[in-house]
Amino acid sequence: MDELNRTIADAKVELGVRAMLRNQLDNGAIVASPDFNEYSYCWLRDGSFIAYALDRARENDAAARYHSWASRAIAGIGDLIDVAIDRHHRGEYVDPNHMPPARFSLDGSHASDDWPNFQIDGYGTWLWALDQHLASTGKDECPEEFRASVARAGRYLSEFALTPCFDVWEENGTAVHTSTLACVYGGLLAAGRLLDDSQLVERAAEVQSHLHESALPVGRYVKSSENDNVDASNLWLSTPFRVVDPKDDLFDQTVKTIEVRLGLEGGLRRYPTDTYFGGGAWPVLTASLGWSYLAAGDLAAATRCRDWITDHFDQDGNLGEQFGGESRDPEHYLEWVERWGRPAKDLTWSHAMYVVLCSEIDEFEGQHVGQDATVGQSSGESGR
Repeated sequence: MDELNRTIADAKVELGVRAMLRNQLDNGAIVASPDFNEYSYCWLRDGSFIAYALDRARENDAAARYHSWASRAIAGIGDLIDVAIDRHHRGEYVDPNHMPPARFSLDGSHASDDWPNFQIDGYGTWLWALDQHLASTGKDECPEEFRASVARAGRYLSEFALTPCFDVWEENGTAVHTSTLACVYGGLLAAGRLLDDSQLVERAAEVQSHLHESALPVGRYVKSSENDNVDASNLWLSTPFRVVDPKDDLFDQTVKTIEVRLGLEGGLRRYPTDTYFGGGAWPVLTASLGWSYLAAGDLAAATRCRDWITDHFDQDGNLGEQFGGESRDPEHYLEWVERWGRPAKDLTWSHAMYVVLCSEIDEFEGQHVGQDATVGQSSGESGR
């Protein structure tokens, strides 16, 4: 059965890579979903995770095109970023509606509408992914084409690192969010390395200290400064951003709480009160959980996450945004269907995180050939 599952997963990885390439425009932008009108944009966060997956799949040229597009998009709003930084630094009020956007139209222009768009996590994720891309392609220094945008994004993160903004789900704009801080930490470290800027590295250390101190009273990492519950995006604290050690006691307790409160038929939901399309389980987050398991040495649990996602590809090779919301909370599911239609059945970010998880599993197994990487996991428990 393990070999059969591996063979099926390998085939699905090929489908995932094709989907990512198919959903990339010639200019480098990557559409969030080709079949869901509300997602006909390129989010910095989604796109950067997708670019990382493309690098893991050795599609480095496609990843490079995305990073060039993102750098141009950031340069295009350079004045907006600079004004926001200057006003905030002087202690003046900065209107969230006039902040740099988290998503762009596919031509790289500012997407201006009534969606919450003040999310700083995407800028951190882009810097982290760019740093990973340059390392994977053997570049020790930041190419000139990226330096201005890297410097601007780094300054932006440094200035607004601990400022309330909307979370990764475009909600709760009055809080400081844990997973956002993880993205900020990863971005500041990346920008510090790329620019050889010790001040950005020091700011990352401040963010890390803030995160640790905020977790101590509760005994685990919380959703935000206003919410002591959990959010599955908190998994990013460990992988990929490494703001905490995968075996850190506070993080371990966070994962245990996420498992109990957010598990849904083998997949993982966003947060306990989620009602978006019924609050189903997301492949993106299930893959993040698997990635976290691997970082803690639990291959068996990571493989179960992989297999759950594998089973949710449809017959056409599509992988949707979420599953199970229609039965978990049919009332809210139907409310969203009436508003926007059926949920995205082909989310590019879902493909990306599946490719990353499968790549991580292959790498883990390669490093543990001849070792029992699943000791203690025969009961089906995660081992945490």
